[in-house]
Amino acid sequence: MRLWFVIILMFFSLSSYLFTYNQVWRQQEELRLTTKAGFVLPSKFNRILALDYKGVLSDYLLLKVITFFGGKIDLGQPLSEEDWRYIESGLNAVTDLDPYFSDPYILGQGLLTWESGRYEAAIALLKKGFKYRPKNWELPFYIGFNYFYFLGDNSKGAEYLIKASELPGSPKFLPNLAARIGYFGGKSKLAIMFLKGTIAGTSDPNIRAWLERRMVALERASVIEDALEKYLNDHKSAPVSLKTLVDDGYLVKLPIDPYGGEWVVLKNGRVYSTSRFVFEKNIQK
Repeated sequence: MRLWFVIILMFFSLSSYLFTYNQVWRQQEELRLTTKAGFVLPSKFNRILALDYKGVLSDYLLLKVITFFGGKIDLGQPLSEEDWRYIESGLNAVTDLDPYFSDPYILGQGLLTWESGRYEAAIALLKKGFKYRPKNWELPFYIGFNYFYFLGDNSKGAEYLIKASELPGSPKFLPNLAARIGYFGGKSKLAIMFLKGTIAGTSDPNIRAWLERRMVALERASVIEDALEKYLNDHKSAPVSLKTLVDDGYLVKLPIDPYGGEWVVLKNGRVYSTSRFVFEKNIQK
């Protein structure tokens, strides 16, 4: 009888808490607009608190990270350095509790690279995952991409793509891709392939929309790169400006950057944008 009383009391307490929380959350828009990043307990304390429920706690911590980031994106808020430290710490806490949990590694690849520029942190997280999930080809696949695309290390990039190509289930194009990266380095087409893999492993609609917009930007950059390559092959020199590609018939028109920037050509031949593929309101000053 006493046990039933405790269960009923807990049920009503939880119901009351959730009702009150939801009411406050709906009514206080100002509070949501000023939400701060939380504090992540060190992993050794999380392990003690989790007892035999490490999987449950890791799921909860991952949900907190996704909800925090998704809420910021949904409200159009920029993320501060403190926010990114919270996300990085949260993903590491999740994978320390359950290192075999694949979702936080894929999520970390999407969050820590494209927007925050925490490339080394993303690589370290993925390497942790590869240590515990050595048969998952996606992990060395993303490590290799980060090395060659973000850090400009084609040798390391090719090394990890070769490792990925040797694992069961990996795409057949990987060995050739690794060879191409090792020799030529990366351009937008290669980035699009990697980004498509990240999107396929993302279930949160806010994060998916954010990554898909980035992919559109890269696809449009790739169109310009193709035209630029044809121009270089025909004229043996670079055009005076990207407008020349339109004037000389290599492009019907310059595609629009979905972030509102102007296209520029970097020294390595990659086409990028003055927007840095980030909406201006989301750029930290």
